[in-house]
Amino acid sequence: MSIRNIYERVLGPYTSKKGQFVYVDGFPLRNERPVWIVYTKTHKLEMFVDQNEVAVFPRNPKDKTLFSQYKFAKRELKREIYLTSFRPVITDLQRTKGTIGRAFARYLLNPHESLIEIDPELMSVPTPMYEKVELKWQISGKKENVKSYNENQLRLANDSLRGMSNLLNPLEFYIEEVTEKQILNRKLEKLLHNPHTYGHQSDASNVGNTLGLSGTHTMPDGSVMPGSSHEEYLRALRQNEEITTSTGTTISTQNLRGSSGY
Repeated sequence: MSIRNIYERVLGPYTSKKGQFVYVDGFPLRNERPVWIVYTKTHKLEMFVDQNEVAVFPRNPKDKTLFSQYKFAKRELKREIYLTSFRPVITDLQRTKGTIGRAFARYLLNPHESLIEIDPELMSVPTPMYEKVELKWQISGKKENVKSYNENQLRLANDSLRGMSNLLNPLEFYIEEVTEKQILNRKLEKLLHNPHTYGHQSDASNVGNTLGLSGTHTMPDGSVMPGSSHEEYLRALRQNEEITTSTGTTISTQNLRGSSGY
């Protein structure tokens, strides 16, 4: 059976030093041999094993791992809660509110392990083998304000949990607010890049609604255009001399013709 199926957690391998470990009969483990630290599933015991999964013991009783020191201090150790990765689900109510709570953790027995996001509700649950931090995360508002606020939250969280400052994109979960003017400009931009002739009446009617027209008319070639007549369509284009698209491009309405390429 694989060592990783027998134990709850496995660390290593590490390289033994001369005289560092002995077997139960007192025979020393040879120098520079691989050693693993393993944790049992049922009683949460810490053990050292060699490459054949035979238990070895530190010769020096003061040579303790962080786990051993913690267990000695607690005397009795109940089964530890293992935190698992969590991904927030943003609701419409939360987006209206503008902020969400988030929490992150790192396992103390492996300080080089990556940070994981956890359920914020677990912040109140005792987990002595983890260091944790929580923060408030902004998801709505002006883009520059959201970015600045979240960057500051990450800096503050980094004081409690090293590595937080560069862990997240400050605009994660943010959706830029779109104004009515931006929506109109995007619709106009779509108009500027097509010949305004369509094969279906419904398509021409939708474009006509954007231009403030009702109805459609059929061209000699059989294509359909917005407006009840071609004159009405051209008149709508001439209401404004220029149209500025959402990308900031200004185009004269005189260029809005099927043959112009727009």
